[in-house]
Amino acid sequence: MGSSHCKRSENLNFFTLISDVASEFAEITWSNPRLTWTRTDLDKFDVIVFGFVPPTSPNANKIYAALHVLDLMYESPKLRLVIDSPQIWQYKNSIESFKRDPYQIFSPFYSSRQDYAAANTDLYKSRLDDLVNKMRNPELWPITIVPELPWSSLDRLSSVLPFIPVHRLTPLNLDAHILNKKSAPIARRNVWAVDAKKNSWWDSLKLLLRYPSTPVKTSAKLSDTEYELSIENSLGLIIPPQERKVGTWWSYRYIQALNSSTPVVTYWQDSHEFSQYWSKLAYQVEDLEPYERQHLSDMQYASYVEAIPTKEQSTKKLEKLMINSVKERI
Repeated sequence: MGSSHCKRSENLNFFTLISDVASEFAEITWSNPRLTWTRTDLDKFDVIVFGFVPPTSPNANKIYAALHVLDLMYESPKLRLVIDSPQIWQYKNSIESFKRDPYQIFSPFYSSRQDYAAANTDLYKSRLDDLVNKMRNPELWPITIVPELPWSSLDRLSSVLPFIPVHRLTPLNLDAHILNKKSAPIARRNVWAVDAKKNSWWDSLKLLLRYPSTPVKTSAKLSDTEYELSIENSLGLIIPPQERKVGTWWSYRYIQALNSSTPVVTYWQDSHEFSQYWSKLAYQVEDLEPYERQHLSDMQYASYVEAIPTKEQSTKKLEKLMINSVKERI
């Protein structure tokens, strides 16, 4: 668990999208985890939605109290894990490393984390051992929600998240709630917007392009509005696959491109069977006239919307996942 799971960020991500949609049928409470919480404190809530980040990652800055909560609720039907880290490839190695040596989170490297000293006790470490033993049992693994692209498959998601038993893996697409196509900009620059600074796939691709590129993320504190301005002023948005054979993964940048009538180029090996409009290569988009790029974006939008659940369908799925399934199991 990181800071983004404790207080709603101004920018949208998968975790905040879940919260926004869930607020249609439930009261939402954001909170920092606490080492002083008891099972009784947590059982006051109908559901505990836990943002699960790689435990050895620097972004896991609430790790000690978060693991305390995870241990308390691990076998509760109320617990829901959410995978929303932007670097999915980190999970497998981080979790395996944590299972082998959970005490590594008490190395001096992590000493500046909140609750480091308070958690560095024999009692806490004993409970940490108990938690790791539960994590090693696939039958006990909690229901885990992951974002779903239209071309995602359960087999593919399971292959990149092998630490999650397939019967506990729950893909979810809530994009209908945030898709809202605007009129296309009158003029665009012949510049690519790229949703990556360092990526081996992009490093190879950019050598083949005629037009220059600019990263959509130019600083750590950009707003979603600033991201979208960068995207809508470009000839197209390039979204590279994640490293280490993870492939494409959900990003709000897909939605921002679709909403701003901007063509998207991504890892065609993943998306080509979904739609011909999602298998275009970057050089092919460069060869198009502006009106043809607009048509491509329109077709990408139409095929995307057709393939995902409606607002009503996705809200019902989330409500069943969060509330109704808990009632059925208690």
